[in-house]
Amino acid sequence: MRPFQSMFLATLAAVVPCAATAASAATSEPAAATGVVAGAAVVKLEEGVWDAVAEIPAASPDAAPTTMRGVQTNTLLAGGRWMRNDFELEGYAGHGTWGWDPRKGRYVGIWVDSNSDYIRLDEGTYDPATRTLTWTAELRQPEPHPPARYRMVETFRGDTRVLTMTAIGPKTGKVVPLGTITFTRRTGAGAGGAPGR
Repeated sequence: MRPFQSMFLATLAAVVPCAATAASAATSEPAAATGVVAGAAVVKLEEGVWDAVAEIPAASPDAAPTTMRGVQTNTLLAGGRWMRNDFELEGYAGHGTWGWDPRKGRYVGIWVDSNSDYIRLDEGTYDPATRTLTWTAELRQPEPHPPARYRMVETFRGDTRVLTMTAIGPKTGKVVPLGTITFTRRTGAGAGGAPGR
């Protein structure tokens, strides 16, 4: 398995935070509110059970991308201020919690999974104009290599959301695609009644 393919598997659901998300229960955009209220509205976008299709880039030019399927279950916690992500994908399991940090003025999250021996710390921002949640983190590499920078961009399209993951080489600065996950919310699961795009 390629090093960056291994990293992809180690960071599949973010988020998040990676990695996570879709339409809110309200008809207004999350940005219409301020502070904790707006933060909680964005967190709610990920609520529900989602079928996932992950595509990992080919290891060589003459090979085909790898496609895997899984399920992500996202549960609101603590009165809707935090989201718990539970993700399973063909031999991989990951778990995370994320929400709005009013002091930092951004989203924060943690992530652990079956491919990692540490807790990943994520920070993110939401752009209401594009309905995009962008996360950054540090990916631990095998010794003696320095950590790589990790970026997850999650775009919400009603009951579909797309998570795109890349790593930035610590020495070269080269952006390396790690994969894309398309999530589709199961009918009746989560923030029902919200309009889609």
